[in-house]
Amino acid sequence: MKTLTIQREDGTEYDLAALHMDVIQFEPPSAAYTHNVVQVGPYGERHVGTVATQRLIPLKLDAFATNDLTVMMKRNQLFRIFDSMSAFYVIDQRLPTIRWHVRAEQQPFPLYDNWNMGGDITFNLVCIDGYAESVSTTLTPTELELSQWGLGMNLPLNKPLHYTFTTPEFDVYNASNIDIHAEERPYQILFQGSAGSLTITNATTNQTFQCDQAIGSGDQFVLYGAWPLLNGQSIYQNTNHGLIDLAQGWNHFKLGGCSGSFKIAFDTRFYY
Repeated sequence: MKTLTIQREDGTEYDLAALHMDVIQFEPPSAAYTHNVVQVGPYGERHVGTVATQRLIPLKLDAFATNDLTVMMKRNQLFRIFDSMSAFYVIDQRLPTIRWHVRAEQQPFPLYDNWNMGGDITFNLVCIDGYAESVSTTLTPTELELSQWGLGMNLPLNKPLHYTFTTPEFDVYNASNIDIHAEERPYQILFQGSAGSLTITNATTNQTFQCDQAIGSGDQFVLYGAWPLLNGQSIYQNTNHGLIDLAQGWNHFKLGGCSGSFKIAFDTRFYY
């Protein structure tokens, strides 16, 4: 039976089936694309780029109650669950390892005569990001437990996945359907160890980040998207302002400037 879990950003969760709200339709379409063109001469156009835009996900529900009073209460409950002054997450329990960050359009609640129910409650969920994301991050224990990671997530079966490393060369796997651009979808690279001039190079994307400020063995260094933080303080001015994206699939990394033992970890979600 189809059901959805609604997660509010304050941690409150709603299981629609447990609340006697039957999901009739929740079928996310493909990503929405805008194809940009310029006019070339009087008769033709040239494609100059494609971007993914917000995704509209149609949702259709029936809501059941025991009498006229409780069906009114059910209506108010539904409006509270899908209140969209703030965004919330939707998880399809048929694929519970990914979630959609959405807001809802206006929700109708038509009442059936002589029936204690609201039926054909149909409205759109608007996913501004355009893509779903994994519920877990790569620093969630990655034993590929089905409760955290699962089928349909582009995970390779012939090579173990690791996101914490202690060697200067290693491979990081991006299981997303898209490249992860550090400015668009910031993620964390965490480094612990000594480095006089730390360099992090993604040879796959041909990008290098360089930190010109010394990092001590007791320091905590984090590169969060475009922002380098040392012990919680920005050191943006002491870097080359480099970005580290993750291409789809395998990314080969090289570290430089380290001395002694160290640990580097990558904490990101995947996008679908």
